Amino acid sequence: MTLHSVSFESFYAANFARTAQLAHQLTGSATNSEDIAQEAFARIRSHYERVDNPTAYLRTAVVNGCRNWHRSSSREQLRIEHLAVRRSSDDLGAQELLDIVDRLPYRQKAVLVLRYWLDLSEADIAATLGCRRGTVKSLAARALADLRKELPK
Repeated sequence: MTLHSVSFESFYAANFARTAQLAHQLTGSATNSEDIAQEAFARIRSHYERVDNPTAYLRTAVVNGCRNWHRSSSREQLRIEHLAVRRSSDDLGAQELLDIVDRLPYRQKAVLVLRYWLDLSEADIAATLGCRRGTVKSLAARALADLRKELPK
């Protein structure tokens, strides 16, 4: 029995670009974001017909894939390099802001991306990250406080 009126192929075509963009926002890596998106679609493919909310499932799979990417020990060197490149200019460009967001701890970054880029509610973010709404609020507050410290005065 099919729960969805949309085929997996149509779901993939309609959602791949946005899914890869989400992975890019969470990792800061265009190259790895497409791989993470592909892996998320591969995870949902085998049981797409049985998933109640494939969009939410896909989003959670991407967030988990990005979390695993961040856990990789080779990423530590990249973080160190980002810290060394910091500019003190009063004119903060979009890329500089993204670089500052990239330096946040993963869960803080995930909360900000899910909230401000995907415009998800606290409840949806909590479900996606597998935590409580209070944790989402706390992570968001800490992330914004950390961003304020990093922004040039």
